[in-house]
Amino acid sequence: MEYIDILNEDGVRTGEILSRDETHKRREWHRAVIGAIVDENNKVLMQQRSNSKQKFPGLWDLSTAGHIRSGEGPMEALNRELNEEIGYIMKRNIQIRECRFISSFKNVHHFTEKDGTPIDEKSFYELFVIFVEGKDLDIKFNDDEVQDIKWMSYFEVKALQKENKLHPRTEWIEEVFEFLKRLY
Repeated sequence: MEYIDILNEDGVRTGEILSRDETHKRREWHRAVIGAIVDENNKVLMQQRSNSKQKFPGLWDLSTAGHIRSGEGPMEALNRELNEEIGYIMKRNIQIRECRFISSFKNVHHFTEKDGTPIDEKSFYELFVIFVEGKDLDIKFNDDEVQDIKWMSYFEVKALQKENKLHPRTEWIEEVFEFLKRLY
Protein backbone atom coordinates (compact mmCIF):
# COMPACT_ATOMS: atom_id res chain seq x y z
CA MET A 1 0.00 0.00 0.00
CA GLU A 2 1.17 3.51 -0.80
CA TYR A 3 1.33 6.04 2.08
CA ILE A 4 1.50 9.78 1.57
CA ASP A 5 2.45 12.78 3.74
CA ILE A 6 -0.49 15.12 4.25
CA LEU A 7 0.09 18.85 3.69
CA ASN A 8 -1.77 21.97 4.68
CA GLU A 9 -2.96 24.48 2.05
CA ASP A 10 0.46 26.18 2.13
CA GLY A 11 2.27 22.93 1.29
CA VAL A 12 3.67 22.32 4.78
CA ARG A 13 3.60 18.76 6.15
CA THR A 14 1.04 18.28 8.91
CA GLY A 15 2.72 15.17 10.34
CA GLU A 16 -0.20 12.98 9.31
CA ILE A 17 0.42 10.07 6.92
CA LEU A 18 -2.46 8.38 5.08
CA SER A 19 -2.94 5.77 2.41
CA ARG A 20 -3.33 7.16 -1.10
CA ASP A 21 -7.01 6.17 -1.22
CA GLU A 22 -7.76 7.74 2.17
CA THR A 23 -5.84 10.89 1.14
CA HIS A 24 -8.09 11.28 -1.89
CA LYS A 25 -11.33 10.41 -0.08
CA ARG A 26 -10.57 12.98 2.65
CA ARG A 27 -9.58 15.52 -0.05
CA GLU A 28 -6.22 16.19 1.59
CA TRP A 29 -3.33 18.12 0.05
CA HIS A 30 -0.30 15.99 -0.82
CA ARG A 31 2.91 16.01 -2.90
CA ALA A 32 3.31 14.69 -6.44
CA VAL A 33 5.95 14.67 -9.13
CA ILE A 34 5.55 15.23 -12.85
CA GLY A 35 8.23 14.82 -15.51
CA ALA A 36 8.54 15.87 -19.14
CA ILE A 37 10.94 13.74 -21.18
CA VAL A 38 12.24 16.00 -23.96
CA ASP A 39 14.23 15.03 -27.05
CA GLU A 40 16.81 17.07 -28.99
CA ASN A 41 13.99 18.58 -31.13
CA ASN A 42 12.12 19.89 -28.06
CA LYS A 43 9.37 17.34 -28.48
CA VAL A 44 7.85 15.93 -25.31
CA LEU A 45 7.19 12.24 -24.80
CA MET A 46 3.48 11.93 -24.07
CA GLN A 47 1.72 8.87 -22.71
CA GLN A 48 -1.84 7.79 -23.30
CA ARG A 49 -3.30 6.46 -20.08
CA SER A 50 -4.54 2.88 -20.20
CA ASN A 51 -8.28 2.44 -20.74
CA SER A 52 -8.25 0.29 -17.59
CA LYS A 53 -7.12 3.23 -15.38
CA GLN A 54 -9.65 4.39 -12.81
CA LYS A 55 -8.81 8.06 -13.28
CA PHE A 56 -8.92 9.67 -16.73
CA PRO A 57 -8.70 6.47 -18.81
CA GLY A 58 -7.56 6.93 -22.41
CA LEU A 59 -6.50 10.56 -21.94
CA TRP A 60 -3.04 11.78 -22.90
CA ASP A 61 -0.69 12.92 -20.16
CA LEU A 62 2.84 14.13 -19.69
CA SER A 63 5.68 11.58 -19.79
CA THR A 64 5.25 10.55 -16.17
CA ALA A 65 3.47 11.64 -13.01
CA GLY A 66 2.69 10.22 -9.60
CA HIS A 67 2.51 10.64 -5.86
CA ILE A 68 5.55 11.25 -3.71
CA ARG A 69 5.39 8.61 -1.01
CA SER A 70 6.04 9.33 2.64
CA GLY A 71 9.79 9.43 3.23
CA GLU A 72 10.55 9.67 -0.48
CA GLY A 73 12.16 12.62 -2.27
CA PRO A 74 10.98 14.05 -5.60
CA MET A 75 13.85 12.48 -7.60
CA GLU A 76 13.18 9.05 -6.08
CA ALA A 77 9.49 9.39 -6.94
CA LEU A 78 10.31 10.53 -10.48
CA ASN A 79 12.61 7.55 -11.00
CA ARG A 80 10.03 5.12 -9.60
CA GLU A 81 7.22 6.56 -11.72
CA LEU A 82 9.33 6.48 -14.89
CA ASN A 83 9.97 2.80 -14.28
CA GLU A 84 6.34 1.97 -13.42
CA GLU A 85 4.75 3.87 -16.27
CA ILE A 86 7.10 3.75 -19.23
CA GLY A 87 9.52 1.09 -18.17
CA TYR A 88 12.95 2.55 -17.62
CA ILE A 89 15.08 3.60 -14.73
CA MET A 90 16.92 6.87 -15.19
CA LYS A 91 20.50 6.55 -16.50
CA ARG A 92 19.94 2.90 -17.34
CA ASN A 93 18.07 2.23 -20.57
CA ILE A 94 18.46 5.56 -22.34
CA GLN A 95 21.00 8.33 -22.35
CA ILE A 96 19.87 11.20 -20.15
CA ARG A 97 21.68 14.43 -20.94
CA GLU A 98 20.23 16.39 -18.06
CA CYS A 99 17.35 16.48 -15.55
CA ARG A 100 16.19 19.83 -14.24
CA PHE A 101 13.61 20.97 -11.73
CA ILE A 102 11.69 23.84 -13.32
CA SER A 103 8.78 24.73 -11.05
CA SER A 104 6.15 23.79 -8.52
CA PHE A 105 2.42 24.30 -8.84
CA LYS A 106 -0.83 23.47 -7.06
CA ASN A 107 -3.63 21.64 -8.81
CA VAL A 108 -7.05 20.31 -7.88
CA HIS A 109 -8.77 17.98 -10.29
CA HIS A 110 -12.03 16.15 -9.87
CA PHE A 111 -12.99 12.61 -10.78
CA THR A 112 -15.51 9.97 -9.74
CA GLU A 113 -14.41 6.56 -8.55
CA LYS A 114 -15.99 3.45 -10.06
CA ASP A 115 -18.25 3.15 -6.99
CA GLY A 116 -19.55 6.69 -7.61
CA THR A 117 -17.49 8.38 -4.88
CA PRO A 118 -16.56 11.94 -5.94
CA ILE A 119 -12.88 12.76 -5.43
CA ASP A 120 -11.00 16.07 -5.41
CA GLU A 121 -7.32 15.28 -5.87
CA LYS A 122 -5.38 18.16 -4.32
CA SER A 123 -1.68 18.07 -5.19
CA PHE A 124 1.46 20.17 -4.93
CA TYR A 125 3.46 19.17 -8.02
CA GLU A 126 7.22 19.26 -8.53
CA LEU A 127 7.82 19.65 -12.30
CA PHE A 128 10.98 18.30 -13.95
CA VAL A 129 12.31 18.32 -17.51
CA ILE A 130 14.42 15.31 -18.48
CA PHE A 131 16.54 15.79 -21.59
CA VAL A 132 17.35 12.61 -23.53
CA GLU A 133 19.30 11.74 -26.64
CA GLY A 134 17.76 9.74 -29.47
CA LYS A 135 14.14 9.45 -30.56
CA ASP A 136 14.11 5.68 -31.02
CA LEU A 137 14.32 4.83 -27.36
CA ASP A 138 13.89 1.31 -26.10
CA ILE A 139 10.97 2.12 -23.82
CA LYS A 140 8.59 -0.61 -22.77
CA PHE A 141 5.39 0.56 -21.20
CA ASN A 142 3.18 -1.07 -18.63
CA ASP A 143 -0.15 -1.97 -20.27
CA ASP A 144 -1.90 -1.46 -16.93
CA GLU A 145 -0.63 2.13 -16.83
CA VAL A 146 -0.04 3.24 -20.42
CA GLN A 147 -1.49 2.17 -23.77
CA ASP A 148 0.52 4.37 -26.14
CA ILE A 149 3.42 6.83 -26.19
CA LYS A 150 4.31 9.48 -28.79
CA TRP A 151 6.75 12.38 -29.19
CA MET A 152 4.72 15.60 -29.53
CA SER A 153 5.37 19.24 -30.28
CA TYR A 154 3.77 22.14 -28.45
CA PHE A 155 1.15 22.46 -31.20
CA GLU A 156 0.26 18.76 -31.06
CA VAL A 157 -0.17 18.94 -27.28
CA LYS A 158 -2.31 22.09 -27.57
CA ALA A 159 -4.49 20.36 -30.21
CA LEU A 160 -5.12 17.49 -27.78
CA GLN A 161 -6.00 20.01 -25.08
CA LYS A 162 -8.48 21.75 -27.38
CA GLU A 163 -10.10 18.38 -28.16
CA ASN A 164 -10.38 17.56 -24.39
CA LYS A 165 -8.07 14.56 -24.83
CA LEU A 166 -5.57 15.63 -22.14
CA HIS A 167 -5.47 14.85 -18.43
CA PRO A 168 -6.98 17.93 -16.70
CA ARG A 169 -3.65 18.78 -15.04
CA THR A 170 -2.39 21.05 -17.84
CA GLU A 171 -0.42 23.75 -16.00
CA TRP A 172 2.78 22.06 -17.14
CA ILE A 173 2.24 22.79 -20.86
CA GLU A 174 3.16 26.47 -20.88
CA GLU A 175 5.77 25.97 -18.13
CA VAL A 176 7.66 23.28 -20.05
CA PHE A 177 7.53 24.83 -23.50
CA GLU A 178 8.39 28.35 -22.22
CA PHE A 179 11.34 26.82 -20.38
CA LEU A 180 12.48 25.12 -23.60
CA LYS A 181 12.11 28.37 -25.58
CA ARG A 182 14.38 30.18 -23.13
CA LEU A 183 17.09 27.54 -23.59
CA TYR A 184 17.31 27.81 -27.36
